[in-house]
Amino acid sequence: MRPLPTACAALAALLALPAVAATGKQPPKHTSTIGTEKLVVPAKLQRGEYLWVPEVSPQGPVVMIVSLPEQKAYVYRNGVIIGAATVSTGKKGKETPTGVYTILQKNEDHYSNLYNNAPMPYMQRLTWSGVALHAGRLPGYAASHGCVRLPYDFAQKLYGVTKTGLTVVVSDTKQFPVSVAHPGLVAPVTTTGATVTEPAAGGDLFWRPEAAPEGPVTILMTVEDRRIRVFRGGLEIGRAPFVLGATQRPITLHVLTRLEPAADAAPDPATGRPAARWLMVSGREEDTVSTEQLLGLFTIAPQFLANVAGVVTPGTTLVVTQPAANAAARTTVTDNVVAVEADTPSQD
Repeated sequence: MRPLPTACAALAALLALPAVAATGKQPPKHTSTIGTEKLVVPAKLQRGEYLWVPEVSPQGPVVMIVSLPEQKAYVYRNGVIIGAATVSTGKKGKETPTGVYTILQKNEDHYSNLYNNAPMPYMQRLTWSGVALHAGRLPGYAASHGCVRLPYDFAQKLYGVTKTGLTVVVSDTKQFPVSVAHPGLVAPVTTTGATVTEPAAGGDLFWRPEAAPEGPVTILMTVEDRRIRVFRGGLEIGRAPFVLGATQRPITLHVLTRLEPAADAAPDPATGRPAARWLMVSGREEDTVSTEQLLGLFTIAPQFLANVAGVVTPGTTLVVTQPAANAAARTTVTDNVVAVEADTPSQD
């Protein structure tokens, strides 16, 4: 079996009025911190920096968390983080209110009705009293009149994946659990903003597909804590431990998407169906591997694999990464969450 090539990416989270039509005019940049894209875990982001890796989870419901203690925003799609950024929230006396909100209105080129017609590029309204997400200046601390200021480039990217009705949780450590105020790789809230609780039974091994009967599937394998998690429609439906086989190369980040089986594919002994293939998502190369090759590095309970096979379809995303995704490792994961670029796939 040839070694698994390393993918290029990084990893380190719906009601209301219709969106305001785009103006067709480029929103002003000079009043905002443009932002610097970084391939680091969210805990390492500095003022004006952001992480944006939508390919890690390309489809599914989106939810966003704004952490007031950290002055950071986290974006999850189908239960897995796809972006994070430093922010500036409300200053003393104008604090951004905590709570669970939905995006009420969107406008690319909005101007404040309250503060001297100030530009609010890529505005996404959370309340009718003046709280919104938008691009703005980031001095490195809470400095707004209550809005959540974002780096300009991040605000633009975020605007492209959201819609009215999307849930935004503004959190602190008083009203919300620490796992929400200091989130990590896995969304600690549902798409309605409810705090995700651990399964009451089953511990590290459970399977409950009824929690999300339909929706896109994302599989997250974290090497540090040796856990495989399965998400469907933004909710975790299964989890199991795995044993990592002997390998001479480090496991960093791999992002793969499930393909249709080849026309001449031999039957998979485990399922009797044509063996499926997985496409590596990479910056310079694309390659395919069989399910057998992919799972050759891991030992997972056969019954759990059989359960997973029942929900995996073409288009399913698989993410293999180093850091743990449990609550104890929310903001202390290592820089190994990032793999900068692809190795050239080895030849048979």
